[in-house]
Amino acid sequence: MADSFHKPYVDVLTELFYPQRCVGCERRASDVLCRGCFEALPLLERPFCGRCGAPTAFEVFGCGECRSRDFGFDGARAPLRYEGVGKGLVHALKYKGYLGVVGKVMGPLMSGALDVGARFDLVTPVPLHRSRLARRGFNQAELMAKSVAQRISAPVLDKLKLVRRTRDQIELSAGARRENVSGAFVSRGPVAGRVLLVDDVFTTGATLSECAAVLRRAGAEEVQALTLCRTV
Repeated sequence: MADSFHKPYVDVLTELFYPQRCVGCERRASDVLCRGCFEALPLLERPFCGRCGAPTAFEVFGCGECRSRDFGFDGARAPLRYEGVGKGLVHALKYKGYLGVVGKVMGPLMSGALDVGARFDLVTPVPLHRSRLARRGFNQAELMAKSVAQRISAPVLDKLKLVRRTRDQIELSAGARRENVSGAFVSRGPVAGRVLLVDDVFTTGATLSECAAVLRRAGAEEVQALTLCRTV
């Protein structure tokens, strides 16, 4: 508190009542998102494709973007587009370690994107390689999975393991992404029932598809993919 005496009185009061900064605009705010950024969330609303979650002119199951592609999951959902404040939320968690965004914003948005009354036997996150996990200190997908699971009253089970390090997917083409993750995941024992697979961003669906295929081979009856954001 000694440093407070060297600050202008108004700054001290501001930090007292507005102790943090909005992750969207980085201005002081009373919560993780200020009102303006909350209202600017790039919501991905209906209609969308029930198979890959892409926005569409009308609701379909299998749109022009995914109709010719094989996915390991049965359907995919995301409440936000990967742009603007949505992208800022992901970066605030992954690269700045702002864990508060998970329970206050991400969990509610992601669970709200699921069908009303949807029931899952387990929720499982896409895993990180141990070297990346050690460097970051946490798996963002695991934090999201726990927050969502709490809201839908389902257990979180770590059913996937990354057995080899993969390249960063950001600059890879769709085909290269699929090749990059092929055979990279294994199941931690048998899986049963309806599974909710959680990750941060859906880009091409390559990682989610590979993980879902592993879960299906391990015994899952159905795998639904859920991410915070989706590229469009």
